[in-house]
Amino acid sequence: MQKKILFNGTPTEKRAALLENDKIVEIVVERPDHFRLVGNIYRGRVMSILPGIQSAFIDIGLEKCAFLHATDVDPTLLLEESDKVMERFIGDNQSRKQIPRIPIEKILNVGDQILVQVAKEPISTKGAKVTTQISLAGRFLVLVPDADFIGVSKRNTDAKKRARLKQIIAQIKPPGVGFIVRTIGLQMSEAEFINEIHMLVDAWKKAQDEALKGTGPKLVHRELGITTRVIRDIFTDDVTEVYVDQDDDRKEILSYLKALSPDLCKKVILYKEKVPLFDKFNIEKDLERLLKRKVWLKSGGYILIDRTEALVAIDVNTGRNVGKTNLEETIVKTNLEAATEICRQLRLRDIGGLIVIDFIDMRLPENRKKIEAYMRKTLDADPTVTSGTGLSKFGLMEITRKRVRPELQEFFTNVCPACGGLGWVFSPETVTARIDRDLRRQVKVKADVILSVHPAVAAYLLKEESVMKKMLEREHKCTVTLIEDDELDQDEYMFEDSRIITEKSKESLADE
Repeated sequence: MQKKILFNGTPTEKRAALLENDKIVEIVVERPDHFRLVGNIYRGRVMSILPGIQSAFIDIGLEKCAFLHATDVDPTLLLEESDKVMERFIGDNQSRKQIPRIPIEKILNVGDQILVQVAKEPISTKGAKVTTQISLAGRFLVLVPDADFIGVSKRNTDAKKRARLKQIIAQIKPPGVGFIVRTIGLQMSEAEFINEIHMLVDAWKKAQDEALKGTGPKLVHRELGITTRVIRDIFTDDVTEVYVDQDDDRKEILSYLKALSPDLCKKVILYKEKVPLFDKFNIEKDLERLLKRKVWLKSGGYILIDRTEALVAIDVNTGRNVGKTNLEETIVKTNLEAATEICRQLRLRDIGGLIVIDFIDMRLPENRKKIEAYMRKTLDADPTVTSGTGLSKFGLMEITRKRVRPELQEFFTNVCPACGGLGWVFSPETVTARIDRDLRRQVKVKADVILSVHPAVAAYLLKEESVMKKMLEREHKCTVTLIEDDELDQDEYMFEDSRIITEKSKESLADE
């Protein structure tokens, strides 16, 4: 599989795209007023403790307090060995992994200052989720402070190789800190590990020094920016080319690579053509369709993606795909194609949480197993942690995908002020019925009423020789003068006469 990484930078935003076989599968966006928080380390102050849900709220200097759950609290980072609470709960010879869970109210007090790291971005009305189990990610290694152990990525199942890597790291790492070898670091040499260990240890020392200065909530370590972060996390040996359209970004990438992987510098290309980089690789059209509810498949079928508060529902349909042989074969082909596109859309839109997929019903059990196996294989290629169930008897498959930041839909869009996020507005017929009820409440005597409505509602009232308008006039013994107002939403209206003035429909009928 051929992979490419594209970096596009403008004053308003920076974008990084990962292409697999010239098709975009991931997009990362960063704006000057919206930097990524995951990975940042803060000195925070405990504002409140809730024993009932074993959680605490931590002021880290952001608009909303961060959320810290007891399972994300490491007692060894908060208490001294001589502390009575520590002595009560932890034996002298117990390792970190054997430490039993301690009630959060036994560890934290309101007003305590602690170091926390953002594990999940603020989403919707929720603040950031944080942890005291701090780690610093590098290209090949992850540094874990105050944990003298060595781990290796689970993607490597070779016991001998894992043992060799642990032995190498044990010989070169300083005491008192732990390291985990990332998947990308499984093939690296001792010299490359040494360089990164020095970089990570220096970064941790700087964060500690910064944390000791002053008091109160404070950022003590900022995660890498989008350019270096993407290079660190997804620039592997199977990436053939990296295109960058800004020279400053190219220099940043080369500076980072020269210290760790100088052989990869030759793959970094400064893009100088007049055609915009994302247009050159036909990405902009894909991004324009990124938030569409309906995604068409090559066969003529399509999938529908609907987001709710609790889950994301995906429906598979044959659409224009009528097949050439039999119905079962057509359905299986559509489901297989949909499975590929669904996994791509999950990565591309950065959809997380619970996802429920409604595949088209298949009659044969072997076909159902075929879809299940294919989905498992396709999901395994997703670098984000996912897990799924088999097909239920109703053709439904449940998938969970780790969510650490808002989906791109939340990043790119605002809730529609007309429908309030519902996706629907009242029809002209419904608005007319509401106007009828409002007139019944307000107009007590004959009057000349001036009614301002959306053009679509005006067209409905005036169609077929103004039948609906005349009905309102006859029913309420008044003369209605219509005014089309483009500034009104379709389900808003205003009316007035010489005696009464009512508020907009949304306000006057809010309690209906």
